[in-house]
Amino acid sequence: MTEDLASRSAPARSPGTVAFADPGGVTSALTWSAPELTAGLAWSALTRTFAAEAAGLRADQVKLHVNGEPVTDRDSWPATDTDAAGPASWLDRRHTFGPDDDRFVYARAVQEHDRTLFRTVVELLAPHLWRLGLPPGHVEVEVFHGAYRNTPGGIHREGCTNLHLVLAGRKSMHFWRGTDWVPAGTAVREDVEPESELPEEYLPDLDRRSVAEHGHALTATTGGGFFWRSGIWHVGETHEPSVALNIASYTRTLDVGAKLLPLWGDRLHGEVPADWLADYREHVRSAGDDAALLARLTALGMRPAPPDGPGSVPRSVPRSVPRSVRRESTAPVLWSPAGPGRLTVAALGHAADFTDGPVTRDWLEAALTNRPAPHDVPQECGRLAQWLCAQRILEPMLEPMEAS
Repeated sequence: MTEDLASRSAPARSPGTVAFADPGGVTSALTWSAPELTAGLAWSALTRTFAAEAAGLRADQVKLHVNGEPVTDRDSWPATDTDAAGPASWLDRRHTFGPDDDRFVYARAVQEHDRTLFRTVVELLAPHLWRLGLPPGHVEVEVFHGAYRNTPGGIHREGCTNLHLVLAGRKSMHFWRGTDWVPAGTAVREDVEPESELPEEYLPDLDRRSVAEHGHALTATTGGGFFWRSGIWHVGETHEPSVALNIASYTRTLDVGAKLLPLWGDRLHGEVPADWLADYREHVRSAGDDAALLARLTALGMRPAPPDGPGSVPRSVPRSVPRSVRRESTAPVLWSPAGPGRLTVAALGHAADFTDGPVTRDWLEAALTNRPAPHDVPQECGRLAQWLCAQRILEPMLEPMEAS
């Protein structure tokens, strides 16, 4: 991939869609559409993650392999502002390797470093949670770039379900289930996932071609991808320089049938029933208060990027209460009683308490349900409207003089 990814203009806002070829399968091909989720956006988030690790602010979040060997020289990492323009800019800066080398560039937890990417992933994934269920462990977004014959480490499996979206290029994923296909005497390398030290297993010496008949492969180009459940053995292969984004939802087990918590209804929205919230607390083993639990739920288990962090679109938050607002983001907004006359409201990984009452409830439902229409802000909901604008769930409608 030699073009300048950042030069591509993003189409107009859309919540996006995902369609599974085999909705009930342990693996599935899929198609997706999310105009804001571009290869340039993913690459930029990857470079920010490399920069954070190069500065000592993060650890174990990035990998760079060239011709099968790890590159630990941080000056060679894609971590500068110039590198963020695209892989071509990074390769132009490096003279020790180039576009013809086998290269694998990887970063995890990239959603912490780009607000637009974080919000877009939440908007894309949330409508499918009624069917996918919620994992007991954390969720994170990974970005893969490169031109490589095999994912470093070879065939492997982890305790997470995966939604793998190809943003640019063409790549295949090879899958196997169970262990009876693994030849006797094959070396197994055990490892742990860095975030929660969950188990991972690798078959580093096993050539995927020698066991291809025991599994299957799926191939995708831009706008396609793959889904697979925990414990499925897999290895990636690119057919040309590619960029892919993976949403990994950790189940804390290599069991394909790992327990996932279903939603209380058909969508993640509105007041969360107290008994369901108690089940969710037990499911994720949380010791936090209800506000922290609701915040985690609206982030879909991810650590969020801050509302005004890198990747956010500059916009001034109204200092005074806006007279009218309309919905900007389709990300879930949830609430739960916080005691007499109080309501905890959460969105995009953050939560705050507000005055409760019929006016608040009715206004929340109206403002969040009818997306394009503007809604006047009652006096009782002023602080809540300001907060939802700060989270980029709502946007203030400019007064005529402001608009001019």
